[in-house]
Amino acid sequence: MRAFFLHFFAVASVISAMSTISQASLIFNSNVRAEFKFTAFEGNPLGLPTGLVLDFIAIGALTFSLDDSVTNASSMAFLDATGDSTVSAPAGFEGATMRPFLFDSGQLTSIARDSGGNITGGNVSELRMLLEMNLGATRLYTKDSLPFNGAVTGAPFQIGNQIVGQAPFDVFLDAGLGNPGQIGGEPLAVMGSDRFLTITTAPEPSSLALLGLSGNALAFRLRSRRSLDPTQRIPDLGDSSNGAVTKYTCNPHTCNLPSHSTI
Repeated sequence: MRAFFLHFFAVASVISAMSTISQASLIFNSNVRAEFKFTAFEGNPLGLPTGLVLDFIAIGALTFSLDDSVTNASSMAFLDATGDSTVSAPAGFEGATMRPFLFDSGQLTSIARDSGGNITGGNVSELRMLLEMNLGATRLYTKDSLPFNGAVTGAPFQIGNQIVGQAPFDVFLDAGLGNPGQIGGEPLAVMGSDRFLTITTAPEPSSLALLGLSGNALAFRLRSRRSLDPTQRIPDLGDSSNGAVTKYTCNPHTCNLPSHSTI
């Protein structure tokens, strides 16, 4: 009898362990167009003019993972969101790369299904992730996870589906100091707002190649990420309007504004 109970306990333990580690996932890729704004504040470490608003566009792909362990569930938890995109605007930032560097949480709720159980609709609710942008040797990042919400017409997401997050958020400059926003820590770089992720068709390979070339020429550098002088400024940023580019020519201590050229 004792041997029987030991055997039963061992089998039950194995089954329990299997149920703990086994979890079905719905994983799919989506081509995306990301749009957001950066607004410069007075004394920002990037040397941008106070009040300047930069409208960003980035093209890339994201991989989403959902917990699909419950058959025909009406809601599903997001398990992960990864991927990369390449900035195509504004002038001076082309070729920068952007990605979620830490997934937080999220839900797909109010799921609608067809007769075969395929997802035909739902609401993305509080899909949260921390984002970073790399511009040459310079890294900008968010300290807090940013939420995205919106209705979708399937999973995988369908072309034209859009998830958004319009609340302002802080963007920090990675200076190797840690403790973003605290005294002696990483400085606040710009204020972000108006986040849109739109599902698109795949970008043309030639377009990606051009973005990569412009990224090689990106003049966005810091003299040292480990010892950032608060007065340092970053050279040769630009803002475009009607084909004209305003150049913000900066040295480590000041910025001379503006000089105009058309490129």
